[in-house]
Amino acid sequence: MNKNLKTSKLTFLGVMLALTIVFVALTAIPTASASMALLIFLPTIITSIIHGPKSGAVMGFLAGFVTLLRALLAPASPLDYLFLNPLVAILPRIFIGVVPYYVYVVFKKVIKSKTASLLIAGASGALTNTGLVIFMLYLIYSEDVVKLSTEFGIGTTFAAFAIFLVTTSALIECSVAGIGTAAVVNVYDKIKK
Repeated sequence: MNKNLKTSKLTFLGVMLALTIVFVALTAIPTASASMALLIFLPTIITSIIHGPKSGAVMGFLAGFVTLLRALLAPASPLDYLFLNPLVAILPRIFIGVVPYYVYVVFKKVIKSKTASLLIAGASGALTNTGLVIFMLYLIYSEDVVKLSTEFGIGTTFAAFAIFLVTTSALIECSVAGIGTAAVVNVYDKIKK
C-alpha cells in the first residue's frame, strides 16, 4: 500500500473512531441515550464496507472497548455492569465490522443495486450487534437479566427480555443503520471519485 493510501486509510479510521467515541460518550447523558445508541456502531459498519472486514473488525473491537469503558466509568443503566465483560461488550462488536462487508458483496452481485445492497448491509450490522449481544447475555448472564427484567416489568423470562429488545430497538436500529450506511457510503464514493 502506498504512503498516501495508508495515510488516507488511517485518517478515515481515526475519524470513524472519533465519531464512535462521541456517540458512546453521549449515551452517558440520559436524554441522549436512545437517539445516540442508534448511531454508535454506524462508523464500524461504514468502515467495514469501505475498507474491508479487517479494518471493520479493528473498528468493531475499538467500538466495543469504548463501550466497555463507558459502562465502567459512566454507567447509565442497571444493565451496564453486564457490559464490563469483554465477551458481551467487545466480541459481538468485532463481528459488526465483518458481517456487513460480506453481506454487501453478496447482495451487490445478486441484486445488482448498490444502494439496496448498502441498505441491507447496514441493517445486517445492526442485526449482528443485537443478535450476538442477546446471545452472549443469554450464555453468561441469563439469570441476572431475568432478575432485572422482572424488576423493570419487562417480563419474567429471558425470552421476554429478548423480544422486548427486538421489538423496541432492533427494528429501529436496523432502519437507521441501513439508511445511514447507504447515505454515507454513497456520498463517500462520490467524493472519492
